[in-house]
Amino acid sequence: MEIIYGVQNYRASERLVLALGNFDGLHIAHRKIIGRTKTRAEETGLKSAVFLLDPHPASVLQPQKKFLLLSSLQERAEILENMGINYMLVEAFTKEMAALSPFQFVQHYLVDNLRVQEVIVGFDYTFGNQGKGTTYHLVQWGELFNFRVEIIPPVLLDNEIVSSSLIRQLILNGEVKKAADYLGNPFKRRGKVVHGDGRGKKLGFPTANLTVSEELLLPKKGVYLSLVTWKNQKIFGLTNIGQKPTFGLNDKISVEIFLLDFCEDIYTEELTANFLCRIRDEIVFKDAGYLKKQIEADVRLARKLIAEEYGGLLEKQLI
Repeated sequence: MEIIYGVQNYRASERLVLALGNFDGLHIAHRKIIGRTKTRAEETGLKSAVFLLDPHPASVLQPQKKFLLLSSLQERAEILENMGINYMLVEAFTKEMAALSPFQFVQHYLVDNLRVQEVIVGFDYTFGNQGKGTTYHLVQWGELFNFRVEIIPPVLLDNEIVSSSLIRQLILNGEVKKAADYLGNPFKRRGKVVHGDGRGKKLGFPTANLTVSEELLLPKKGVYLSLVTWKNQKIFGLTNIGQKPTFGLNDKISVEIFLLDFCEDIYTEELTANFLCRIRDEIVFKDAGYLKKQIEADVRLARKLIAEEYGGLLEKQLI
């Protein structure tokens, strides 16, 4: 897959089947749109492409509210490549772009620069100034400019419409197991292992401390059973999201992983933690001894869950 920054840099002569949306999290409804885009490209002998905006419009239009992403641009690119998309088109979202009318958006991006032949969108897609452009307008202007528009209906799961906002709320509530159903894979966070304060090692449970981009959403504070990927290995672990309250609150939320049955030196290495289920809340303990006993109990519970429910994940591909 080729990643192109700025539609003006798309030089190919062939017309496109284009998916529109920001695809944060690339959940199961997003994947239906992407899958249909790829299918239509194959049926028509054209190239498939996804058009998305960076940074997310919410962070530009409402800078006073800290908007956190479900997935980084890199993570979305990896999934789109695995799905067989030919181009990922990334357009810088600015206040100037936000001021374009819906008609100007269609004419400038879809017609003049990308010369689309087909556009695939979700049922609730909006565009242009204040999101006033709707799928109705897209169909109308598609007829005017001679491109086909296909609207993908909502995807329902447990009587809920699958959406990034719903998944974001589940993650914030710590409901990572339910979120995985909507995402199609476990919610994950990737980071580089850095040195911590060494307390885990002193307790007999050395942890890998991950640096995670501050632009990305983290689950609710607490302890989670995770499947960690490192290079070509998968290792179960306990991931703690929190502020280490037993040792005094820190302003910064930390991500620490105790890897089960693992003892290799992985400092500076990149790990991905796939969150499987929530084990408990973050707790303030009387002292380190009580914390150690709780971690021992967490490990016992983790091994029980792995044996009864999650062992098969070691053979399953995660994307």
